[in-house]
Amino acid sequence: METFGPEVTGFLPAHLAETVLFDDRADAGRRLAHALPDDLDRPVVFGTTRGGVEIGAEVAATLHAPLDAVVVAPVRRSPEHEYAVGAAAPGEAVYLREPHGLSPAQAVVAVARARHAAAHDDALLHEHVRRVAVGGRDVVLVDEAITTGATMAAAVAWARGVDAGLVVAAVPVGASAGLRLVRALADRVICLYEFEVIGSRAVWFGDFPRLGDGEVVRLMEVTR
Repeated sequence: METFGPEVTGFLPAHLAETVLFDDRADAGRRLAHALPDDLDRPVVFGTTRGGVEIGAEVAATLHAPLDAVVVAPVRRSPEHEYAVGAAAPGEAVYLREPHGLSPAQAVVAVARARHAAAHDDALLHEHVRRVAVGGRDVVLVDEAITTGATMAAAVAWARGVDAGLVVAAVPVGASAGLRLVRALADRVICLYEFEVIGSRAVWFGDFPRLGDGEVVRLMEVTR
């Protein structure tokens, strides 16, 4: 499944530079959980990034739902370019911004590279932890933030591809343009704080440590 949308960029305004909205990811997860709808059908929670899994752990605990991860990899013009033009999840789920500045041949190569990276990292996370079967259950996709919306757009496409029921995108903070994109794709979008631009997601958290795969796997195991 492929979707296309506008290119979005942003920066953090000076008057927000010292703002901290959440103590840490766990604090964000607890607050996010209470904003979710209470009519979800046998929900399962998926973190779309490693930090999303940590936030999702609190959501899953509140919902008494299993926690899993879906790895979404950035689509880059080349391995040397940091700037992403889209995102890909395992399988056929791809989102490319339009215009993305790639020729058709370049797009095929860039997407294939991202799909391979997503599948590889996803397999590593699930080497010792079984995947949660979706099979018509409602899916809550959790990330630390929505900036351009590319990561969540690819995750929503992935959820559709694995036969999710209701698809809910849930984030503590998001940028308006990215949220508009995701709202057009997901069944519901939950965002605690929306700004025109958000800059680096780390600035909104008092404590924002880097997470390794071992910690992500441990969080997934706790809910099984």
